[in-house]
Amino acid sequence: MKKYLAIALLILGYPVISSAQQIPSGADSARIVIDSVLSYAHHHSIYRDKVDWTKLTATVKERSAKAKSVQEAMPSVSLIYELLGDFHGFAVYNRKYYRWKAPRAPFDTVKYRSLIAKAKQKHKIEFRLLQKGYGYLLIPDNNPTRPREADTLSQQIQDSLAKLQPEKLKGLIIDLRTNGGGNMYPMILGVANLLGDGQFGSFIDPITKQKDAWGIKGTATYAGADTVCRLQKLGKPATKLKVALLIGPYTASSGEATAITFMGRKSARLFGNKTAAYTTANESFRVFDINVIMAVAVEADRNGNTYYGAITPEQEVNGPDNFENLNQDSKVIAALQWLGAK
Repeated sequence: MKKYLAIALLILGYPVISSAQQIPSGADSARIVIDSVLSYAHHHSIYRDKVDWTKLTATVKERSAKAKSVQEAMPSVSLIYELLGDFHGFAVYNRKYYRWKAPRAPFDTVKYRSLIAKAKQKHKIEFRLLQKGYGYLLIPDNNPTRPREADTLSQQIQDSLAKLQPEKLKGLIIDLRTNGGGNMYPMILGVANLLGDGQFGSFIDPITKQKDAWGIKGTATYAGADTVCRLQKLGKPATKLKVALLIGPYTASSGEATAITFMGRKSARLFGNKTAAYTTANESFRVFDINVIMAVAVEADRNGNTYYGAITPEQEVNGPDNFENLNQDSKVIAALQWLGAK
């Protein structure tokens, strides 16, 4: 999504102010922060046509009028997200997050007891044969921060899948229930031999209709014109293998994008419960030492269907999760039945 950022700077005409530059003191720094975030939101937030900008700007300016520093301006940045209705975006300053948390229905801690316990564990790739001919692959969330780390993560997923020999399986379960997001591209590239080459989704600005596609070409994933990460080794193709994907309320952001990548694929089906509804795509810019991240696009599957909120599985399964014994997990049982297992 680098193209979005380039267009933003060209249209808006304001500079990205880095920490290497001298930061104005006092109220000037606070004003620059507020003006920069408001301007970016006005031109690029996916909610920009749903708000009264005169009212929103006046409210934020009034709230931040007494701010004498960047720190004092940050609560008003949170207010911008709230007034936009952007619950996926956030700003980071001095290692603190500033965002708006949208009201949500209470989480059913009894129903999702096993899921909650699993989510608290150290997240790692898991794979196994559930019964003869049917495999299971759990893809966790991630947070690559070092150069080439995304490549390494994608290869780890691919190597785990390869050990199941997908080209010989009758069916595969991909578990995304504990996948809260991170970088979507290693998740997708890690199962590239199940998808083959092609465009499998896109980011769309709902107002301008500008679109950046994502997909796979050879051993690499791409977004728009950019190659994002690359595999060293890709296993044998298994594009016709039946794949059941498990999703739920902890499946969020890039976990949801991974599920969207399979939507429209022949012999793929989603099981479980609605996802967390973080299906917007974010872009970022910097002002001083603040990293400002904002929802600027919605996600669409290969057929052009857009997702503004939660993904609903094609087969809802309301029985209990059981990560301690997958043979008694209602979602796994339903998936195996669809895959053809006895």
